[in-house]
Amino acid sequence: MLVLVKWCLKISYWNGRFSGVLNFEADFKTGQMVATKRSTICSAFSHVLMFTLLIYHTLKTHTVTNMWKYANSLHEYVFMVIAGFRLICVFLALVSRWTQRRTFMRMLKSFWILYKKNPEIIHCCQRSILSKFLCVTMAEIFQVIVTLVLIRNKINFATGLRLWAVLSLTAVINVIIMQYFIAMASIRGRYILLNRDLRAIVAETRSLNPNRSGVFVTRCCCLADRLEEIAISQSGLQKLIEQLSKAYQGQVVCLVIGYYLNMVASGYILFSITKYKGLSDNSPLIVTICSIAYFVFYYLDCWLNSLNIFYLLDEHDKMVRLLDQRTLFQPGLDHRLETVFESFVLNLSRNPLKLRFFGLFEIDRVSSFALGNSILTHSLLLIQYDVEHF
Repeated sequence: MLVLVKWCLKISYWNGRFSGVLNFEADFKTGQMVATKRSTICSAFSHVLMFTLLIYHTLKTHTVTNMWKYANSLHEYVFMVIAGFRLICVFLALVSRWTQRRTFMRMLKSFWILYKKNPEIIHCCQRSILSKFLCVTMAEIFQVIVTLVLIRNKINFATGLRLWAVLSLTAVINVIIMQYFIAMASIRGRYILLNRDLRAIVAETRSLNPNRSGVFVTRCCCLADRLEEIAISQSGLQKLIEQLSKAYQGQVVCLVIGYYLNMVASGYILFSITKYKGLSDNSPLIVTICSIAYFVFYYLDCWLNSLNIFYLLDEHDKMVRLLDQRTLFQPGLDHRLETVFESFVLNLSRNPLKLRFFGLFEIDRVSSFALGNSILTHSLLLIQYDVEHF
């Protein structure tokens, strides 16, 4: 499984290079990140070509009416709003990549150092990375199949270029999300290792029998040293999370808006297929099957993205709960060990782990539930409007 994870990471890196999201080169043997002239030109050319073709595609195409003769003006409006916002959001995300290129180079360097110091973190998050990679890959494959089948009689050079631009846009979105996913999964893996060590320290401390002997003092000092190392590592991880959130906040906000619009539209499109029948009746069976499979993997991918964040927050909460067990320690412990415990707890209390973006929202289970309710509400409003006016 570890070999598969390493291949997934390599493919993710080269996808970032080919899509222009990674506008610099990385040497993972030495940890050097270099913004070369070649990487700059290739990324800039890829982005300019993609957006030129996408703007032309958005202005000239009549995709909905060509694919579905029962499409009404509301379908056209929803399609244009989603296409426009998606284009703007990806544009802003890529602008952030160019303006913060040095920041992302330093971030990747930091994660390279984190992995070199703690190679076990890959073992702790390999299932998450493989599941994410599988969902993204399958969703893209089914999207390509559906698109090629629908335009099979209209394929020419111009259509091919426009199709490449649309798929490149999807690839850019997936690469950005995949990079953020891997970064958060790696931090979660490090948290798991820290919690494992902390659990051992708490268990050893609870078993201590205070007697002021030389052996007792030595064990307390050893435990205090190990606990200080965990506290320093946790503080470094939290700073890394803050840097990551700050660097990605523009991209995360843009992509969350994109996800939101896509999900609202997906609910409405599923209703429209049921009401108007046209798309499912006139299309080959493979289109229906692949479309259903695409939606399954797309929503599963969204779920994995959320779980990845939630599991990281859970690991932080586990650390807090482990430290709360200090109240069960026997009285009379070494003063230094007690001081280190209190200092660690105080630091976590003063700096709770929260993932905020531009102060607009915070990612946690409560906000995700509210977002889900909002998606459902706006999907129902679109459906209600369709029922009343068409």
